[in-house]
Amino acid sequence: MDGIVFIDKPIGITSHKVAEIVKKILKAKKAGHTGTLDPNVSGLLIVLIGKATRLASLFNIEKTYVGIGKLHKDVSIIELRKIIKENFIGKIKQLPPKRSSVKREWREREIYEFKILEKQGRYFLFKVRCEAGTYIRKLIHDLGGFIGGAHMLELRRIAIGKFNENLAIKINELEKIKEKAVWPIEKVVRRLGHRSIKLNKKQAKRFCKGAFIRYEFLNKNDNEKILVWNDKRFLGVGIKINKKIRPDIVIAS
Repeated sequence: MDGIVFIDKPIGITSHKVAEIVKKILKAKKAGHTGTLDPNVSGLLIVLIGKATRLASLFNIEKTYVGIGKLHKDVSIIELRKIIKENFIGKIKQLPPKRSSVKREWREREIYEFKILEKQGRYFLFKVRCEAGTYIRKLIHDLGGFIGGAHMLELRRIAIGKFNENLAIKINELEKIKEKAVWPIEKVVRRLGHRSIKLNKKQAKRFCKGAFIRYEFLNKNDNEKILVWNDKRFLGVGIKINKKIRPDIVIAS
């Protein structure tokens, strides 16, 4: 079985465990997820099945979250929004938390949107749309550095790129409908927004064997990821280099 499942991850379980459960329910040979959610965070988790696991890098795209934070010292919502606008929109520097699995060094990440939706006393509801790899808990902690402290209480991922939580099903629902919950690879990759090209039969055969394919492009953007097709058959992902396509991920055999 090859395809993609959109899961509403519950609190109290790791993303890896969710992928393992999906794999077991669908009796798949392979399963993996596209972006870790901490055990105490809920929301959209994309689980890749079979050959789709090769496409994980395509989902290294912007994420959207909503959550609840608590201020250690009360400030007005106007002041809070002003601090965010001046310090937390655009490219920011982040130092991963001590408990993170990545090397602890300063990283640059981009915040596309950071809004305070509501505030009651020292509690506030927020929404963040950001580059993949942004630590939201650290973002709230760093915000607190301007106002006497703040920490995150709850977090939910509501979107990954153009895929939102409305597509997600709960694990107990998957147990009932099983294969019906699996999206075809072709249907999902079309939503990613990458440019597509079509190869003829001869070119397609060479692409699937890892050969560079000559192709005339209208623009000069090298290293662009291109979705490669043969009619309605999805072959994989190529990288544009000059006037050629280098096979990067091959799905078809």
